[in-house]
Amino acid sequence: MALDGWLACTECRMCLALGKPIRPDGDNIRYFQVGYVANSAQPDLTRALWKFLADHAGHPLRVLVTGQPGYDELEHFIEIGGDAAPDVPFQGYLPDFPG
Repeated sequence: MALDGWLACTECRMCLALGKPIRPDGDNIRYFQVGYVANSAQPDLTRALWKFLADHAGHPLRVLVTGQPGYDELEHFIEIGGDAAPDVPFQGYLPDFPG
């Protein structure tokens, strides 16, 4: 996994990349960022996050960062927004989502 922060549904074994955890004070995570653009300015990522939350309502969700228990298991999860099989690219995940 190239990115450090993930939202994961442990029941469905699916995950969504949140990006790099930004820690301005060196300790607490203030926000996550994928690339050089704020996550909130990335429409597909934002829509995918809301769809992921709706699709997995009632399931055990975890935010995982490097070094936490369960992080290494993510390599066996299906990634929303990923481009390798069996991942689901945003184009395949979002077409009918109205949110």
